[in-house]
Amino acid sequence: MFPGRQMQEKGLRVRAVLCGVLLSLLGGLPVMAHALEQDSQVPFTDELTWHEAVQIAVNRHPTVLAAQATVRQQSSLTDAARAGYRPRVQAEVTAGEQGEFGTGQVATVGVTQMLYDFGKTSSAVERENAGERRERAALLQAVDEVLEGTLQAMIEIHRHEALRVMILEQLDSLGKVVEITELRAEAGAATRSDPLQARSRVEAVRARLLAIDSQLRQWRTRLGTYVGARAGAPVAAAPEQVLQWASTDSDIERLPALMVAIAQREAATAELRNARAQRYPTVALEANANRRLGQAGDRYEDMYGRNSYTTTFLSVRGSLYEGGGISARARAGASAVEAAEERVQAERLAALDDLQSYREQIAGLKRRLGVLQQRVSSITETRDLYWEQYLALGTRNALDLLNAEQEIGQSREELANARHDLWLAQLGHLLAAGRARQAFDLEAP
Repeated sequence: MFPGRQMQEKGLRVRAVLCGVLLSLLGGLPVMAHALEQDSQVPFTDELTWHEAVQIAVNRHPTVLAAQATVRQQSSLTDAARAGYRPRVQAEVTAGEQGEFGTGQVATVGVTQMLYDFGKTSSAVERENAGERRERAALLQAVDEVLEGTLQAMIEIHRHEALRVMILEQLDSLGKVVEITELRAEAGAATRSDPLQARSRVEAVRARLLAIDSQLRQWRTRLGTYVGARAGAPVAAAPEQVLQWASTDSDIERLPALMVAIAQREAATAELRNARAQRYPTVALEANANRRLGQAGDRYEDMYGRNSYTTTFLSVRGSLYEGGGISARARAGASAVEAAEERVQAERLAALDDLQSYREQIAGLKRRLGVLQQRVSSITETRDLYWEQYLALGTRNALDLLNAEQEIGQSREELANARHDLWLAQLGHLLAAGRARQAFDLEAP
């Protein structure tokens, strides 16, 4: 009786081993079938690289286009301010009582050239120049935001694609456990609870797969807002250039937020100069050509033999009193300069804090990657040992196999997440260091 029972168990173990080998050979088929299915849904076969995605997004995103239009607008305002240095030509016609000459009209064409205004025009030009620099910095800020959003979407798509492959591989591994436990349960070598537990783990992993698919679709949609139809293409991994630029020296003076703050300080300084210049008069040279029309023109011509005359004079115009408005504007300008200076210092502190934070993140993630890789190797070896003990020796149960497979899946997911978190940290460091546009060839010529 006992020898027969031993022979029966030995036959079951051999059968289980053969089934495991067969399943391992066929294990790659679901992944291959899924890959073919996915490829049939992707309209592009070539990978979407980081450089290509950034170039497409920057050239088409409305935020960047709006910022470019604002720069052109501010440039025109600068030209308008510079016009204060040039002559001003005016023409007018007045009608009414002309004193002793009676009723009529006077047509006047005049030219005014500002000679000296104590800095009113120069400060206005400086203010608009600072405004143009501010808008150009805002344009760079928009470019950085689009760059960050585009690459963040690409990283998350690549992350979830990698997680999807891992989940499918985990389903294959759990499927082998289900097959083996069902065979052993049918042969009476295991309880019916073993395949039930295995199928429960499979359903949990399938639910995880559905969540990943949902996230993947959301990030594909997000990427589509930046690159359009190219969002359906396979996403490339992070280029080596990111790693190289992430290790270079920082240049916070290139940060758009700091450039905006500096430009605002310059504009506030120019506004203060303009407010103080309003206390002083403006010296100008004026020349007018006048012609009398109507009854007044006829009488003027009868008296002087002509109906036109010219005037040329030097004018000095200024406001004597405005109820304290000029002094109040000057005080407000001084406070604006002080506030702008504090904003510059705040941006510098924030930039340095971001740099240090990203450096710490990168260093920590690199250390974590090494530990996670060792963990994946260790638990994989443990899983293989458990399978051997389960099939050949019978010293392990199905729960040990399921726990090992689950731990392998978790460790591989953690490794993939850490790798993609490192990419995000390196991207953040590029932006915080003011190097992102240079790294992706987006610098203005």
